[in-house]
Amino acid sequence: MRIRRDISSIPFRSAADTWACIVALVTADGSVDIEQLKAAGGTIASVITDEIPAEHPFILEGCGAQLRIYCRYAADAIQEGGEVDALTWNPTAGDWMLHVPCDTENIGWIRKSLAKTAPRIKAFDTAEAKRAGGAEQSSSSLDGEIVVDWGAPKD
Repeated sequence: MRIRRDISSIPFRSAADTWACIVALVTADGSVDIEQLKAAGGTIASVITDEIPAEHPFILEGCGAQLRIYCRYAADAIQEGGEVDALTWNPTAGDWMLHVPCDTENIGWIRKSLAKTAPRIKAFDTAEAKRAGGAEQSSSSLDGEIVVDWGAPKD
């Protein structure tokens, strides 16, 4: 099962604050290797600033369901505000891996940076993923998979 969360980013909050919000969402008592998430902050802020997670999510695989985290930008970020539904489980409580979307132009330095500070965090090239049928397909294009979005539509 896949669960989706959307985080309001620039200009509602800075890229660094967006990453801090994501880290707070995915960690709790019992989380493993939180320092890797914190150490990757500067690198991940670059991805957030480039607005890649607007269309290509961060994918967290660990305990429980697969979590896909998208970012909202511009008017959508301001309109939706800062509320994020809490998770009912701790995805980083055991063995976990975070897949970070990246453009082809920056994939090399991002992979190199993450390898040094955060081996549980891997960058994937969004262009390669699209050509291969992509691990990061949007939930609207999934065939035969159950996707649960617990968020109620806002009036």
